[in-house]
Amino acid sequence: MAQRFQVPVEAVSSLFVIAGLGYATYTGLYYWQSFQNYGKAKRFNVDKWDRYMMERDSRLSGNVNRQRFETEAPESFKTNSAWVLEKPTIA
Repeated sequence: MAQRFQVPVEAVSSLFVIAGLGYATYTGLYYWQSFQNYGKAKRFNVDKWDRYMMERDSRLSGNVNRQRFETEAPESFKTNSAWVLEKPTIA
């Protein structure tokens, strides 16, 4: 009589727990990133120009993921410069 392969129940149950926690982490991160980006997909392959535009949007609207549709910039944008002042170095 051939011996049947027996699956250890303890190992399978722990694998289900590990897989369930991995799935919960994946879906949690997906929905958190979607929440942070206001329902948009996560940004990838961001180059220098995109970073400049994200900084500009942040200064205009207060958020990297939002843009303003007004044609005039707010008053605070005049004094809110993108140029970071460099600390003087004395040689």
